[in-house]
Amino acid sequence: MPDLQPDQLDALKRFSVHVGEQSNVFSSVADVLSESGSDKLFEKVKSLSGASDDTVASSVYMRRHGFFIAAQLHFLSEYDLLWAGDLEDISLFIENETILFSVPAASFRSAQNREQDIRFILESYGHPVVDYLSKRGKIAKLILWENVWGYVLWMYSMLLQENSLFAQQDLDVLLEDETWKPAMRRSPFKQYLKNQLALDAMANFKRVTCCLYKELPNTDKCPYCPLAK
Repeated sequence: MPDLQPDQLDALKRFSVHVGEQSNVFSSVADVLSESGSDKLFEKVKSLSGASDDTVASSVYMRRHGFFIAAQLHFLSEYDLLWAGDLEDISLFIENETILFSVPAASFRSAQNREQDIRFILESYGHPVVDYLSKRGKIAKLILWENVWGYVLWMYSMLLQENSLFAQQDLDVLLEDETWKPAMRRSPFKQYLKNQLALDAMANFKRVTCCLYKELPNTDKCPYCPLAK
C-alpha cells in the first residue's frame, strides 16, 4: 500500500473524496444498491436539493458520484495510483449540505495495466451504480453516464493542458467501445464527444442529454443543456 502524500490527498478532496473515517456518514455505496438503501439516498437527495421524484434524485446523485469516478481516473493519470476497495468501503457523508465520499487508505495500489485498471474502475464503481439507479429511478443510462462525463472531460482537459504523460492515453481507452463491453455496446463517452478533440469539446461544451437539474426548485436550464435555446 503506497503512502499518500499531502498533495495527493488534496487532489482527492478536490473531487469530494476524503481518506479516512468521517462524521455524518449516512450510507455506503453498496447500501445504495438496494431498495431500502436507495430509498434512504433519495430521501437525502430530495431533502438537500428539493428534487421532486426518484428520477430527478437519481440524476442529482449521479452528478455527485461522477466526482468519485473522475477522482479515480485523475489519480490513475496523474499519480499512477488508484483506489481498489469494495463498494461497501465507500462511505457517503454530508458536509455543508453536500454529499461527499470517504474511503479507507488501505485499498490504494499502484497501477498495474492501464487498460485493465480503467475497466476495473468502470466495472467496479460505474456500471453497478448506473445500472441500478437507471432501473430504480426510471432514468436513461445515457443521462447518468453524461453526468459523469462532464467531470471526466473537464478533468482530462486540465491534464492535457498540463501535458500530462498518461491523460490522452487513458482517455483513448475510455473512448474505445471494447472498454465498455459487455455492460454497454459502445462507449457513451465517445458518443458525447461527437468526434471532437477533448479540448475543443470542453471549450464548446454542450450536453447530449438533459441532466434534469431544470426540475429542481428555482433552477433554470443549464447554459449547456440541449433543451436551451
